[in-house]
Amino acid sequence: MTKPADFGANGLTGSLDEAGRLIALNAYHPQHGYITLTAADPFPETERYNPAAVRAYRAGLAELRGFGLQFDQTPIERETSLLESAIPQTRLVFTGGAADVTTFADDQGAAQIWNWRGLQPRWAGRLSLQRCAYTQLTEGGPLPMPPLELRLSFADDVVIFENPALGAAAALCGPKTGGQTAAESRLPVEIALPVVGAGRAVLAYGFGQTADEAASRARRLHNHAERCLQETLSAWRDRWRGIPDDPLARRGLAYGLAMAVPVGETTCLLTDHMLLPLSWNRDAYYVARALLAWGMRDVVRRHLLWMFEAAERPGGVWGRCYLANGQVKDAAFQLDQQLFPLLELAEYTLETGDRDTLARLQPFIPPLIENLRARAANGLPLFPTDETPADDPIALPYHLSSHILFWRALELLNKLVGGWEDLAAELRQAINHFFVAERDGQRLYAYATDGAGQFHFYHDANDLPLALAPAWGFVPADDPVWRATVAFAFSAANVGGFYGGRLGSVHTRAPWPLGDVQDLIIARALGDSGRQMRARDRLRAAAAWDGALPEAADAETGAVVSRHWFAWPNAALACVDLGVFGV
Repeated sequence: MTKPADFGANGLTGSLDEAGRLIALNAYHPQHGYITLTAADPFPETERYNPAAVRAYRAGLAELRGFGLQFDQTPIERETSLLESAIPQTRLVFTGGAADVTTFADDQGAAQIWNWRGLQPRWAGRLSLQRCAYTQLTEGGPLPMPPLELRLSFADDVVIFENPALGAAAALCGPKTGGQTAAESRLPVEIALPVVGAGRAVLAYGFGQTADEAASRARRLHNHAERCLQETLSAWRDRWRGIPDDPLARRGLAYGLAMAVPVGETTCLLTDHMLLPLSWNRDAYYVARALLAWGMRDVVRRHLLWMFEAAERPGGVWGRCYLANGQVKDAAFQLDQQLFPLLELAEYTLETGDRDTLARLQPFIPPLIENLRARAANGLPLFPTDETPADDPIALPYHLSSHILFWRALELLNKLVGGWEDLAAELRQAINHFFVAERDGQRLYAYATDGAGQFHFYHDANDLPLALAPAWGFVPADDPVWRATVAFAFSAANVGGFYGGRLGSVHTRAPWPLGDVQDLIIARALGDSGRQMRARDRLRAAAAWDGALPEAADAETGAVVSRHWFAWPNAALACVDLGVFGV
């Protein structure tokens, strides 16, 4: 297994090492966004602006040895599978015995049900309770990290992990706790506890803002773990009815649902649970679209409430990314981040007929659009952005795919409420006037322009709106400028964006599965079945054992180059497979 197994529900998420032990268990926190009971050391604060250190730390999370049951022998075989495409089950074979563990999460916490024979287990590991590290390659301003102040205590049948500086506690119910001594530490602690049981044990974990709250949740789940597991498996069976048994698409749906974090009446959609448990409107849009096509209407409705009512908008605009509680993490202005919420609201309303939610959120729409119009270039319908959708600086201020996205959002809003028909028409005309230029004898859409004759020719795996332009009705699939542009994008002329026959990004210089999803979308638009098959093959080669697609993968080996965990690419693929984009 080259990637940990993942699970999650109701805002509580986790991952397992190859022996079925937890490498991290993560939960929502109203002040800090997301916290973790983890085997990982804290990230060095002095390295926040060192991309190499960030990459190394993030890659190391996939190699951690976790905490949980350990046996008196070394396994000679290991195998992990997913029950109902969502619940990890690990089987271990030893010279003198065998063991298996099933891991799941529910409303109370997370539980592991272990069975073994011919072995003597103990619960052991090195761990701490801390805020999630939020390690970014393009750091937008570090948040002060709460100190690591770990208090370890034992109350009746539970182990309590508290971090007073964090204002949070976690509890474990299952191991034998009698005779243990309380301890305090400013470093991760190593502990070992005996396990009482004749070949079977339940380990249940709970989180809370107090020790009593965490312990109560752990005990309740421990006492009803088998019933909760059966209910969880039954719920997954129901969800999968009518969904193709494709591990990549199912990963997009299951992981997208696991990234849905309840926040009061609203729901935040995270980009992943291990590396960057933050929310980008862009990533969240594709997750929400997949979930809506899957029938998770209420999750999407609550996510819309989170974006419009819970997420901060300093100066009237959304930031680059957010903590789960709605606090801005990075305030950089990206044009597309302002537009995906509008598109998500329009598509949700058109597909569900939920006019009540539209009426509740409609008052937010005119100020958002007028804020963007106030930023326009000399009265022209060209709208600047400070960064690309890869969170990188942009060479010229006006970005093509964000303008196509703006047009699409306006077109759908006009179907619902009207009022921006002229702006949509002007925007379409402006895109075809200001972004089209000649390169090597062909007329292409430029990636960016200054609106005064300068053009940047490039295309990036993050820029799906260009690939979706025919599906969205911006251009027909036989439009010569669009065809020339996507041909350029998938050629060596696309310097910085093309790697080994595949689309990538200067953000991480390697092929991206998001680029392969674009290739698939374009191939469908062109009616090229061979190209579709090749794109599918590349996606399967890049996927981990559980179907998870990384940010970037090695062109030759398929090994992960960046981000073992990333909700967006699988969600975008699920959108294709569920017919969301009409291709």
